[in-house]
Amino acid sequence: MNILHKKLLLLLLFIFVNIVMLVACKSNDINNDKVYSVNIHKDNAKALSIKDIENKNDSNNELQMFKKIKNISNFSIYNILINYEEVNKKDNIISKEQLFLDLTLKPNESSLISFFNNEKIKDINIVSYEYHNLDKVVTVNLSDNSVVINKSLTNLKDSKEYEVLSTSKIYKVKNSNKTDTYAIDIKNTSKKELGNITIKIGQLNKDGDYIIVDNISSYNVVKSYEDLNIEIKGLENTEKIELLGYSYDDIKNKANISIDLKLHKASVDN
Repeated sequence: MNILHKKLLLLLLFIFVNIVMLVACKSNDINNDKVYSVNIHKDNAKALSIKDIENKNDSNNELQMFKKIKNISNFSIYNILINYEEVNKKDNIISKEQLFLDLTLKPNESSLISFFNNEKIKDINIVSYEYHNLDKVVTVNLSDNSVVINKSLTNLKDSKEYEVLSTSKIYKVKNSNKTDTYAIDIKNTSKKELGNITIKIGQLNKDGDYIIVDNISSYNVVKSYEDLNIEIKGLENTEKIELLGYSYDDIKNKANISIDLKLHKASVDN
């Protein structure tokens, strides 16, 4: 085999390898949902650890009871619903309540949840919780140690084509002894007019726990390539603020789009 043939063979081999790598990358993009569509079963379905946090009085001298939940699984969860009982000083259950956490928790992420109480309440017992994975809804009953796994009916789409807002980093605009003020700059990068833009933000404490999830709305119609500035009030113990997602009205198509930036998924309500 002469030198020319060797060079040609090497060139063809190089082209073949690059084609294989390109196909593999495209295949990974297409099957990206498999990262979230994990095999959830009884042994790994208990995605949350629950820990008691010291109780304290708030600024209105009302007793608050805290618990810390942490995602100890290897998959992301969202739409977390906590079912709990309020117990009085005589250890009697006086009410059964629910608490919804509109937050996506990735593996090892945690959030504080608070329960407002009065002098009648001695303790909070969490008896079960529910969460969604992209293709499943899971209910974990802590009372009898049972797990129910069903297919999720939520239709989530890849958010790439719906992420039409460019956003700045969240920055501080005003210092205060109690609550600082932050802001975020937003631009409508689409060719459409957008209405009712709402950002979902999460505030974290020094330990990296989410302490509040809030939705802040701007009711103005934002034209194509128009800018918008939204202010955010920080809590006293906030160390960091994250943009978790946003929603907007697609005026032309009469649709409301909600985007989870942690999952990079969108829900479309026509």
